[in-house]
Amino acid sequence: MEEAPTKDMPFLDHLEELRWRIIKSLVSIIIFGVLGYYFSNKIIELLSNPIQQTEPPLQLLNTTILGVFLAKMKVAIMVGLVFSIPVIIYHVWQFIAPGLFESEKRYVPTFIVATMLCFIIGGLFSYYIMIPWSLKFFAILNHGLPGLINYVTIGDYLSYLLILLVFTGMAFELPVIVFMLSSMGIVTPSVLHKIRRFAYLVILLLAAIFTPADPFTMLGVASPMILLYEVSIFISYLVGKRKRDSAALEESGLFL
Repeated sequence: MEEAPTKDMPFLDHLEELRWRIIKSLVSIIIFGVLGYYFSNKIIELLSNPIQQTEPPLQLLNTTILGVFLAKMKVAIMVGLVFSIPVIIYHVWQFIAPGLFESEKRYVPTFIVATMLCFIIGGLFSYYIMIPWSLKFFAILNHGLPGLINYVTIGDYLSYLLILLVFTGMAFELPVIVFMLSSMGIVTPSVLHKIRRFAYLVILLLAAIFTPADPFTMLGVASPMILLYEVSIFISYLVGKRKRDSAALEESGLFL
């Protein structure tokens, strides 16, 4: 028989544990943020590659005294947040672990690795496909005005870039989240089927909010998210099938 969850802690002890886990997560963000600022020149150089290879050309420009400093701070904050994702997930899981069964706890290492892997895949998809595609679209659009010199401020460019990278990375987390929720019995394929239309609408709205207001970039971001949603339904089906097979096996063993 599966071991029951650990006995509940007093409410004040829960608050104290939550406080320390938040502090540890913030410390992780600060440490990685400092490292991000130290290497910010190299990171900005790497992030500038897509715009430097755009045809027609777009030029980066700094227009304010604090422009470069703010750009480096922006990069540092994003590096701190992204590289702290495993730490944050670990502390969230440890906080809720006492209320979980042993069969649910064993997913922790897989969940952390899969979360980072999916985020990286989403970021790479955005960096090598979505960002060059959208930059080329806007470059062609902007060069349609004769006599216009196309400069892009470094702050605007980094904001645009980081939003797409983070948003696409988070979107690629959907299969992992559905897998975990399906394993816990919270989500089923039938539920995902029922809310499919609503989910598609939410995906399109999110793509419209977090991407520039042109249909090509929006559909380019929404399409892989819709595909991931369909993959998530299939993953939920496989998880449910495995649980049913395990239950049938246990039941047949009881009657031997």
